[in-house]
Amino acid sequence: MTQSYLHAEVQGQGEDLVLLHGWGLNCAVWQKVSAALETRYRVHAIDLPGFGDSAWKAGYQDIAQVAKRLEQYLTDHCHGPAVVLGWSLGGLLATLLAIHYPDKLTRLHTVASSPCFVRKDNWPGIQESVLEDFKNQLNTDYKSTIKRFLAVQAMGSPSARDDVKLLRQQLQQKPHPHPQALEAGLNWLQHTDLRKQIEQLKVPLQRSYGRLDSLVPVQVSKQLTKLPEDQDVKIFENSAHAPFLNQFKDFIDMLS
Repeated sequence: MTQSYLHAEVQGQGEDLVLLHGWGLNCAVWQKVSAALETRYRVHAIDLPGFGDSAWKAGYQDIAQVAKRLEQYLTDHCHGPAVVLGWSLGGLLATLLAIHYPDKLTRLHTVASSPCFVRKDNWPGIQESVLEDFKNQLNTDYKSTIKRFLAVQAMGSPSARDDVKLLRQQLQQKPHPHPQALEAGLNWLQHTDLRKQIEQLKVPLQRSYGRLDSLVPVQVSKQLTKLPEDQDVKIFENSAHAPFLNQFKDFIDMLS
């Protein structure tokens, strides 16, 4: 497959840190985080394919192709193996990247993410019907779908209204997402299940969750019992789905 343009905003000096955003958004969500970490890391805030300033290609409906494109970015633009942090859907992609290309990462951080977003037997997650509703609404009014998704993300947050307002402002700084990228992202959330594969992870892992999260229930933190020993779990007690908004200082301290 021909390589397509993947936009990243790079700042700072030090170890390479790659940041991957969530569904419907773009790398603008990381502006404050990047500025706070630029003396510790060389921060790469990436627009996922079809979001922000990154191009979309038809083959990217396959999540493995997106992971391969991210691996190529790391090869081309990082000075060596990098720390990769993914939030929500970005965490799913970061996990797939670490599973398939472990030599490209020094550490994996997932934030408010899950190897399986959909509720299963003995597994907490989103009702599959909710994701189906989002996909159906995409076909008629994708802007309203994104607004609704942002509202669901903020549910439970002590500053929900402010969170949604900020995320919408950041979203508007860049071009609208490609409709096929939005649909593909929902399909990845609905159909990707990495629970078995993550047990074989060869990269140090830190998982963090918001205690008040309605999209990725904090109970997920206790479900992955067969992970390698080289991992850590952090719970942000006063956060929902976006702890880097609700508990910014604690989030930066975790990475410093």
